[in-house]
Amino acid sequence: MALILVVNAGSSTLKYAAFDGVRLVRKDQVSDLKNAGQQITGWLSEAGLQISEFAGVGHRIVHGGTKFIKPTRVDERALAELRGLCALAPLHMPFGLDVLAELRRLIPGVPQVACFDTAFHAAQPDIARRLPLPREYHERGYQRYGFHGLNYEHVVATFGEKIPRRLLIAHLGNGSSMCAVLDGKSVATTMGFSTADGLVMGTRSGSIDPGVLIALMRDEKLGADQLEDLLYRHSGLRGVSGITSDMRELLASKEQTAVAAVDYYCYHAARHAGSLAVAIGGLDAIAFTGGIGENSEIIRGKILAHLSWLPAQVHIVQANEELVIAKHVNALLLQ
Repeated sequence: MALILVVNAGSSTLKYAAFDGVRLVRKDQVSDLKNAGQQITGWLSEAGLQISEFAGVGHRIVHGGTKFIKPTRVDERALAELRGLCALAPLHMPFGLDVLAELRRLIPGVPQVACFDTAFHAAQPDIARRLPLPREYHERGYQRYGFHGLNYEHVVATFGEKIPRRLLIAHLGNGSSMCAVLDGKSVATTMGFSTADGLVMGTRSGSIDPGVLIALMRDEKLGADQLEDLLYRHSGLRGVSGITSDMRELLASKEQTAVAAVDYYCYHAARHAGSLAVAIGGLDAIAFTGGIGENSEIIRGKILAHLSWLPAQVHIVQANEELVIAKHVNALLLQ
């Protein structure tokens, strides 16, 4: 089996892992997103590994647009096309692609494979992907894409042949979304055109009345950049609480605004869950994953309390996007 390096550049952390085939050798994560290449090479050196030993590098890339719907070896042309998608996921894409470009420079000739969070949702039916805009905008790429697909793929694989037919997966973390899975396939999901849609998140707004955005532009004189900054970096739990985006800190706080933010998060997550249940005709099971979903019994309980009318088995699945990426890189290397 080949040594595979996996790099997962998220919105708040940089995770990296070394695999021998699909066997995990070493894994780590940092919240310092600077000098990624140096951090990775130094980390490998500590483990007695050299970056030149690796047969391939897999990257989590959040957005693949309409073209990139399966793992892809990245060359200069593909990298340029992916940079054109940065505006669709401004918290993730620039950093993720910068890391990819840096590793292409550090180890030229070693395949760099992009694995896309949007790919798991690419086969959703048109009724789930289309936005209610004139058709010409749909043809230009204004449509629902969905995200967190690599981890949804992992959760589905974890169930194997025993996967519930109607499964709701709740990926809850600094970025949060839910996905309705029918017979192992994505049918509907809460994130849409961008990673700011759907559930309330750490600093992202989630679903919001478009009329509010128009009013903010017209009445508060916010430009596009200011609006993007507001919706992606200053809203969500941080905005509602006025304290922090960290769920652990909010749960530990007795401040009224902290309590209100937690309740708001859970209430709206349950409302989205109810909507997704419609897409698959009910629920057989709910799987919680992601940092909050896996670790916070309080949050799971509050969400499930709103869904007591919709009985379903409850599972907790540890997120593992890195393993999915390693599998994809291995498969491409064998072609």
